[in-house]
Amino acid sequence: MKRPLVLLTIFISLGIVFYYYVEVNLYMILLLLMLSIAANLINIKFNYSMYIGLLLSFFLLGMFIIGIKENSSQLIQFIDKPIELSGTIKESKDIEENSKHVVLIDNIKYENIDRNVSEKIILNVIGKCKLDIGDKIRFNAVLREPIENTNPRLYNYKLNLLTNNIYTTTTIREYSILDVVEQNLNIFLSLKLSFIDKVEKTFDLYLAEGNSPIMKSIILGEDSYLDEERIQQFRDLGLAHILAVSGLHIGILTALLVGMFAYIGIDRRINIILTIIILWIYAYIIGYPVSVLRSNIMFTVLLLSQLWAKPYDSINVLFFALLLLIIINPYWIFSVGFQLSFVATFSIIYFTPKFNKILYLKDSSIVRTLVSIISVQIGLLPVLAYYFNHIPLISIVSNLILVPLFSICLVLSIFLIFFSFISEYISDAIGITINFLLNIQLMAIEILNYFPVLNIKVASPSFLTIGMYYILIFTLLGIIQIKELNRVITKVMVTYLLLLILINSISINLNETLSIDFIDVGQGDSILLRTKEENYLIDTGGNAFGDFDIGENILLPYLEKEGVFKLDGIFITHFHEDHCKSLPYLMDNMKIENIYFGYTEDNNASYKDIKNRAEHKDIPIFILKKGDRLNLDNNEVTVIGPNYELLKNSNNNENDLSLVLLLTHFDTTILFTGDIEKKGEENVVNTMHRNIDFLKVPHHGSNTSSGADLLNVLKPNIGIISVGRNNVFGHPNSEVIDTYNSNNIELYRTDKHGLINLTLDKNDFKINPFIREKISVLYIIGHYYLNIIFLVIYFEILYIMIKYYTLIYKEMERIEL
Repeated sequence: MKRPLVLLTIFISLGIVFYYYVEVNLYMILLLLMLSIAANLINIKFNYSMYIGLLLSFFLLGMFIIGIKENSSQLIQFIDKPIELSGTIKESKDIEENSKHVVLIDNIKYENIDRNVSEKIILNVIGKCKLDIGDKIRFNAVLREPIENTNPRLYNYKLNLLTNNIYTTTTIREYSILDVVEQNLNIFLSLKLSFIDKVEKTFDLYLAEGNSPIMKSIILGEDSYLDEERIQQFRDLGLAHILAVSGLHIGILTALLVGMFAYIGIDRRINIILTIIILWIYAYIIGYPVSVLRSNIMFTVLLLSQLWAKPYDSINVLFFALLLLIIINPYWIFSVGFQLSFVATFSIIYFTPKFNKILYLKDSSIVRTLVSIISVQIGLLPVLAYYFNHIPLISIVSNLILVPLFSICLVLSIFLIFFSFISEYISDAIGITINFLLNIQLMAIEILNYFPVLNIKVASPSFLTIGMYYILIFTLLGIIQIKELNRVITKVMVTYLLLLILINSISINLNETLSIDFIDVGQGDSILLRTKEENYLIDTGGNAFGDFDIGENILLPYLEKEGVFKLDGIFITHFHEDHCKSLPYLMDNMKIENIYFGYTEDNNASYKDIKNRAEHKDIPIFILKKGDRLNLDNNEVTVIGPNYELLKNSNNNENDLSLVLLLTHFDTTILFTGDIEKKGEENVVNTMHRNIDFLKVPHHGSNTSSGADLLNVLKPNIGIISVGRNNVFGHPNSEVIDTYNSNNIELYRTDKHGLINLTLDKNDFKINPFIREKISVLYIIGHYYLNIIFLVIYFEILYIMIKYYTLIYKEMERIEL
């Protein structure tokens, strides 16, 4: 095998991913791993092929590594218990009146337990409390397990912390801190902080106010120096990689160090050793970001191979770095930065020569740069689409123009830091040059941002789509050689693809399902209705307390990931913030065809804001009345409330004025109730004379709603509660939950299940909560045995087709046809 590490690393990665999503007993994995190793040793002894056995061993090894990592936390057993912790502040950040810290815990006390540990946690302190890096702190706290994403494909806070070896978090008030002791920093940490401080002060002194933050970000790999608007400009132009220390930075630094040491006459062996040492010191100073670890491993192997005169294979070394890093921390494989770093590097190394070979391009620095940029864009396309849902249109142009200039600024900035210790005059001259170049670049960025369309918005592709994309690219570049396949197999493949396209087209045209997503927006409502042709939203959610923007951080990102870039209508049940606060943000960031209200309220700030913005954007607003009927792509919606009696009384609770909608899909019905309470429910009881199948539980399960009369009349089979975790209102009320249970109504809750998807077709329904227990192998076999049987039959038919075509082909050859 020319590159053994490639396949071995792929299989260990597959094992890690498999264990993350599927429940498997760790001892069973260990047993199977030992058996597979024994089988491989037997194969070696009897000279049998061990190819499959070796791949299986590495697959099991990947499962075992992440299994060990998952169970390595020393603090997780103390979740939700009041304990005393002692540790050292490793990172610190002030956030307005509060602060956030990474603390390395070294001791815990709980009841009769007094234990030394070594594990990092996130400590949030409410209130002004001066804590510096290196301080020794002792405090009382209750540890919490971080929350995973509760809506598909959105940011996973827990997984992000796991990539940093953090399993728990806690939030305390300043009075819970028992003791703070200032300690002398160790020499390494002191040098690190001194270097960062020196870089910040040097750039602030010699660079313009607008340029200093950019170079701080580029050198220190920390985009927090920049405001969000500037960061977004870089992202829109496909230049965000400049702000993260990556292979480009490490490559420039390596070339600069090797060249400088060679110029002053340092011995080649010492030159290489010094360069490697400086690269790893730099990695330590900026906090070992994964892109730098990957680059440093590759450049270290490259330099050592030159030192020892050994051959260097970039692909093998890239996968060696991947293998080494996922063994150190298997959770890195789920990191966006990790994936972008490796895919971009692979694209440069592997795709660039293929493009040069196919296009017969002239060898020049500009051509090489252009082809490398194109290779990276092609390689990263599905990854960018999956995570960010935006494809930069002019990234090739912006990278071709600006990356060389930023590279020059990077080199000059390194010299600026060096000469700031020696000469103020030289430093001034370098600073003037950097300012001049950065001003040109910023002007170019401003000009490029005037381009009419900077990004194409796309839905997050499925893993199958991503796989097919890379197969297509590999085929077009000649990496997969179709010409070398047997003509019969090629014919079968073409026939299969044509059948697949035909079946898929027919199924899409015949599809009459209605998908309803109860999006987890915390303490609020937002429900997405998706038909074959149209998309509607019932309420938009919104945070009634604090500055967290539900629209910006949850609702719009989720809609974009689902490929919803236009809404045919938005129904606002009433004008409380937890139901409509995110609508203005949606109006500013996506196309909305219509807005529907059940009433008007000129004294309500949210209503006025929505009305004014709708007028400005020419979005029509319709006031629905009881009895109105709407057709949502062949699904009938009937307005049940509010009725005239409720609307004419200005003293009524605004919750009772909620827009109540009955949606009918063939013979299935679902009632959306907003926040109706007693009077609103009385209207529903007096209007509805039929049972329903699904009920959106009124007012988040409050004890002011879900009266006995309502449930006795409607008799729903399933109720869905949209409610926030640990909310201050105590929703849902325990007595209300008991009432639903006593009526044999199955309940789903967004605070426990995350997003809840209800899919209706003509004769059946499926309800899929996003948060569920990890499925086991036995569960997969028990619940998906029909799918497994189908796949077996499918591949058997495929085999018969190939065999049949082969026989026919041979017979035609025999009779010379």
